[in-house]
Amino acid sequence: MKKLKKIVVAMVIFSMMTIYGGLTPQAQAVDSLIDAKDLISDSDVGVTATHIFTFTSGTSTLQNGYFDIVFPNDFGDISVIGDVSCPANYTETIQDTETVRCTAGSLQVAGAREITVANIVNPSAEGSQLFNIYHYDSATNLAERTQVMVAIIEDVLMTARVDATLTFTIAGLPNTETVNGIACTDETSATSTPFGTLSTTGSTTVCQELTVATNATDGYTVTVEQDNELLSSNGDNINSFNNSPDNTGSTTPQAWAAPANILDAEHTYGHMGLTSEDATFAGAVDTYGDALYVGFNSTDPVEVMYHDGPADGVTPDKGLTQVAYTAEITALQEAGDYENTLTYIATPTY
Repeated sequence: MKKLKKIVVAMVIFSMMTIYGGLTPQAQAVDSLIDAKDLISDSDVGVTATHIFTFTSGTSTLQNGYFDIVFPNDFGDISVIGDVSCPANYTETIQDTETVRCTAGSLQVAGAREITVANIVNPSAEGSQLFNIYHYDSATNLAERTQVMVAIIEDVLMTARVDATLTFTIAGLPNTETVNGIACTDETSATSTPFGTLSTTGSTTVCQELTVATNATDGYTVTVEQDNELLSSNGDNINSFNNSPDNTGSTTPQAWAAPANILDAEHTYGHMGLTSEDATFAGAVDTYGDALYVGFNSTDPVEVMYHDGPADGVTPDKGLTQVAYTAEITALQEAGDYENTLTYIATPTY
């Protein structure tokens, strides 16, 4: 009985060895390409994207051997040969609307490969997509293969908000300051620019400092306007630079000049004008040059400060400047106490 059992066991073992090749099975499966991936330029639904396939082959490729990349049929057709870039010494062909082939022109050793396929339309719905990559080491022998996947998914909308900011300040300056080459002769404050008693022997200058801090994309403009010419209780006025009739001051920057002092031409008895230290107005223009002045008129606010981007409130020409107002009279200027109101307007552009 024991002998019979031994014979049966031996026959079973012999049969298994005959079927499976002994105790060490011989691999019949195709080897796998390694380090394989598809780097897609845009995984959004329905957009046009570029695929960069990279992988490493462990088998050399004979002349006319090739790599095939088979796209899932949910992708747009592959139809333009110029959109395919094969490794060096390989020629690209389009096998059908889903398959790209790179064929070796000569013997190519094993190693890393990269194949780029551009202008492929992503599927119209979300989901993971499977690509097959095949390596035929000759025209007929499938030597290696692998699969890679990409996920097609809607883009994520990221949002953020930054509040608009603006800080505009006016400060007085002492009589020791110089603005655009002009010495400031009288003290000022943030809300007062007193010329004091004007002299017929020379001009008087008062100065202020302006700062702007803002996150406005296109920067800001600061203008100043007056409610009227310097006016006395008797109705007399000190006109605007340069010897201009009421409310018609010159907007063309020019060097300071004393009033013309022409009898019976009241607008020549005295005048007041302004200049700015700011040297970079629109177009990088230095409007006020070296000690150039303009006057006020009834229609145009006077631009005294400008920058074309965000400002920090401390950098000259980009958030900080100084302005000077100069008045000069002749002996014909009517006696009296004169005053007007200046209004600064800071306008950021976001």
